[in-house]
Amino acid sequence: MTRIVVLSDIHLSPTHGLFWENWRQAREFANAANADAVIVNGDLAINGPDNDAEIVFAANALAGLRGRVLALPGNHDVGDEPPGQDPNQIINADRLARWDRSFASDRWVLDVEGWRLVGINAQLFGSGLAREQAQDQWLDEQLSAAAGRPAALFLHKPLFVESPADDVASPSSMVPAARARLLERLDRSDVRLIVSGHLHQHRDRIIGGRRHLWAPAVAFAGAPQHGGDIRCGLTVLDFLQDSVEVSIERPDGLVSHDLDAIKGHGRYQFLRDMPPSPPPAD
Repeated sequence: MTRIVVLSDIHLSPTHGLFWENWRQAREFANAANADAVIVNGDLAINGPDNDAEIVFAANALAGLRGRVLALPGNHDVGDEPPGQDPNQIINADRLARWDRSFASDRWVLDVEGWRLVGINAQLFGSGLAREQAQDQWLDEQLSAAAGRPAALFLHKPLFVESPADDVASPSSMVPAARARLLERLDRSDVRLIVSGHLHQHRDRIIGGRRHLWAPAVAFAGAPQHGGDIRCGLTVLDFLQDSVEVSIERPDGLVSHDLDAIKGHGRYQFLRDMPPSPPPAD
């Protein structure tokens, strides 16, 4: 058996410390879990697309995890693909370079038991950047090299919310045209599991013969929509030769923060009244 711990949407910042205790709880759980690797599945920062210090701070925090750590970027790290949630934070070469300075790569591959695990940068799909084409080619190569083994795909943003046929562009999931091209690639291989974050809720469904697993967030609870469990949590994946067991863990000290309440329901005290990060004692 190979154990993988997935931490998603940790949202760290040197100036916004409210989520630090949740990060500390997640870090301690991961370090005690005897995991073969820890995957940090995007949105490591709060305002990473425009802030060098946030990406550096997140990278330094991840150094507190023991063993192998595999990080992927999210929209709060490198910006969104167009049209994006924020038109002023669209992914570009400069934002990717900021990520590259603190992390080895925005994609990776890991072979475990009888599986191949592949991590990719979800924000590149539909970006039109040269790096999108390079990632497409790399993904084809990695899935082809799986050589008959089942594969699991990890990326920050879900492919879709309800169905592969969703045809309206939404910041909640991959844009339809890019999704269609990705699904064509996946259909040529044995991808059985797709793990995403982004929506700050846990949902686990089999659609079109593939298991689509939404990992809960570490930092704060999601919006009450899409039918998932919005509570904060961590995901543990135990890979066996031809199967995977999934469990969602919620350490006692993990708080499912209500982001609207933190923001003062529109008054944005979120931007002012934050505890230090990290706390002086940590």
